[in-house]
Amino acid sequence: MIIDLRKMARSGKESEDFFFLYEPENDLSSIPDVKVVMPVKIEGTVTLTGEHSCLAEGEILFTLKGECTRCLTDSERSYVAEFSEEFSDSDGAYPVVNDKIDLRKIADDAIVTNFPINFLCKEDCKGLCFKCGKNLNEGDCEHVTK
Repeated sequence: MIIDLRKMARSGKESEDFFFLYEPENDLSSIPDVKVVMPVKIEGTVTLTGEHSCLAEGEILFTLKGECTRCLTDSERSYVAEFSEEFSDSDGAYPVVNDKIDLRKIADDAIVTNFPINFLCKEDCKGLCFKCGKNLNEGDCEHVTK
């Protein structure tokens, strides 16, 4: 996930597309029983903005797998996190080091900031009946009033 800006500039390119498969080293999940499915896909474009700076733009496609927060069924859902970040050799969140950029921190940051608060099997999950525990996605029970 390293892009060499010097090599890119030498080839006469001002921008270059990239695609990486990435496996985060740390567990990025903030929800119990929910994990990021590997690998995470990262694609986008890097554009030179100066001698030692660039703009990286693109999207990160990641899938979560785990237990729905409302109905407790095992589920898997995909998410897309867009990013647009400046890399430079001056102080900043994303540095240029030896004319190279590393996209791992952007990927980790984008996943963490786009992680859902609750993991749902689907947006309109009805959850469980508070009295009998029936999964209301499978139909109503006698405790549900219309």
